[in-house]
Amino acid sequence: MGVPPASQKAFQPTGSDVNDFFPHGVTVHVGDSIKFAPVGFHTVDLVPKGGLPLPLFSVVGKVSNENDAAGNPFWFNGQDQFGFATGLLTQNYGKKLTYNGTKRVDSGLPLGNKLKPLTVKFKKKGSFTYYCDIHPGMKGKVSVKGRKAKVPSKKADAKVVKTQVKAALGIAKKLSSKTVPANTVDVGEAGPHGVEYYGFLPGTVTVPVGTTLEFRMTKGSYETHTATTGPGDPENDPNSYLGQVAGTFQGPGPFLGQAIYPSEKPGGAAATITPTFHGNGFWSTGVIDTSNATPLPASGSVKFGAKGDYQFYCLIHPFMHGTVKVQ
Repeated sequence: MGVPPASQKAFQPTGSDVNDFFPHGVTVHVGDSIKFAPVGFHTVDLVPKGGLPLPLFSVVGKVSNENDAAGNPFWFNGQDQFGFATGLLTQNYGKKLTYNGTKRVDSGLPLGNKLKPLTVKFKKKGSFTYYCDIHPGMKGKVSVKGRKAKVPSKKADAKVVKTQVKAALGIAKKLSSKTVPANTVDVGEAGPHGVEYYGFLPGTVTVPVGTTLEFRMTKGSYETHTATTGPGDPENDPNSYLGQVAGTFQGPGPFLGQAIYPSEKPGGAAATITPTFHGNGFWSTGVIDTSNATPLPASGSVKFGAKGDYQFYCLIHPFMHGTVKVQ
């Protein structure tokens, strides 16, 4: 469930990771078991026949009493409040379960350390798709054959994984050098087969006062991000303003509306921000993605109304950091 541990070090210089199963295709005999090992923030969801993966978020109430630093209510008070979907909060790591195509088997969210693999025994012949509930588009397939059918050896499977890792690494090495259109910042960069660069491109942008920038997801991404600016460093200072907003994603929820929703009500012109916007310079796209399975937007735009350096972060992946220099 993610890049095999032995290969992860090779990806570190690229700033990329892979939202894929390794291997993303397995053939076994009926009655055999597969171990799904959690090595990244992923789930494995074996759905019932004709079913769909579980949603990542569910409604847990209504947003209330969220004001900006100037004391003004945010527009999303009264809107739905979200947390991780209840069905994902039950963990099955370390368990041995069976799957016959009629009842869902889901690992649950990998919340915690040193999680053990989920072992699934396949009791029915057929072809079954497994999904990651966190990253729409991340999926694999297991083909279950009769007892006497020929299936690949462990050695053959290992070779497939090695080839898959090599191909993904080749894609990863090119993502951070992609060219981005003028007045645009890519929030992450997507490549084929779930390969994703975790950074802002370009990492630093210099623009004159009055410029409007679009912060966008890239086509084919399986990820979910935000582009957010304001006081504090959410990665290194969890007690800062942005650190506390980002911290909402570290547990089951409910999540702050400031983390989920765009800071400005959708449908209007791009906001003009300054270091005192919302009382402290806070502005956010809210959660953005490219999936057709969610109503989330794929981008957000903002106009810079004053000189200065504006630090941007992804609240979901706080190590993602970019700078806009306004002159």
